[in-house]
Order: sequence, then C-alpha cells, then structure tokens
Amino acid sequence: MTEPSAPRTEGKVLAFLDLGTFDDGASFRGGCLVTDERTRPLEFRVSGAIRPSALQKILYGDTLHEYICTVLLGGPLLKTLESRADFVLVRDAEFLKLRPQLEMPLLWLRSSVDGQYALQPFPGYETEADTVGDAMPARLRGRNIMEPFLRIRAALEEAHSLQVGDSPKG
Repeated sequence: MTEPSAPRTEGKVLAFLDLGTFDDGASFRGGCLVTDERTRPLEFRVSGAIRPSALQKILYGDTLHEYICTVLLGGPLLKTLESRADFVLVRDAEFLKLRPQLEMPLLWLRSSVDGQYALQPFPGYETEADTVGDAMPARLRGRNIMEPFLRIRAALEEAHSLQVGDSPKG
C-alpha cells in the first residue's frame, strides 16, 4: 500500500501583485513579481506613477481605489507578463475583482484574527483557495508568505525614487 503523495509544488511559477502608495497618498504604483517555487525572481513589472487629479478624485469617489487597482495597474501589469504564472497572490482585496478576466487563480492574502494568513478567493471561485493552498511551496507556508511582498514594496520605492515610467517634465 502506498502513502498518498503531497501535492506537487516543483516547477510552480508564482506571481505576487501589489500596490504602493507614495507622496502622502497622491500617487500610486503597481508591481508584479513573478518567481519560481523558491521565490527566486523570474520577472518583475512596475507601473509608472498614477497621480489622480482633484477632479478624478471627485468624479470617481469611493470607486477610485478599485479603478486604480483593476483598470490602471493590475490588469495591465498581468497582461504584460512574459512568464505564465500558476497563480497570483495579492495583498489588496480590490485586485480580486480582476479574477473573472484571468485564466489563472488570483487570491487575496488576508490576515486572520489569529495572526496567520488566509487565502480569500473571488466569489464563485471558492475552490481555488484550497487548490492554491495545497500547491503553495513549503517555503511560503506561514508568516514567510509575506516576504515576496516586502521585496515588491522595496522595488516600488526604488522605482518611485528613480521616477521609473514617469513622463519627462517639460
């Protein structure tokens, strides 16, 4: 009799999508880090700075954050990836709204009351939380799951300081 085998995690390609806020909330950047199963980088994409005007803030109201996450940052970043990820993890729940447009699972990594992290799927995709949880490399189980997001944040800060993707000022 053989033991049931653990889910295969070798060869997995993971994507981590995040949002950075800069200039006291006046500008935003998105970053997507694609890694192998050991979280070694395969690809990194960063957006230019998004700086909503006062008029845009008024017109979009409480939908501005969703618009920035899904239409201006998340969708374009994921579409430009050259690497095919097995799943995407996000820290901002607004990115979840991208899931119906994607062919891969996208899950919100949310903090639970006991200080652990839980994978939250978009409604209608509930089974993906278990599938992705089972496929998660051991290195990322527990608190270490946030480490790639720390790298994205540092890279976004560097990109912002270097004005990567910004239009030249005239």
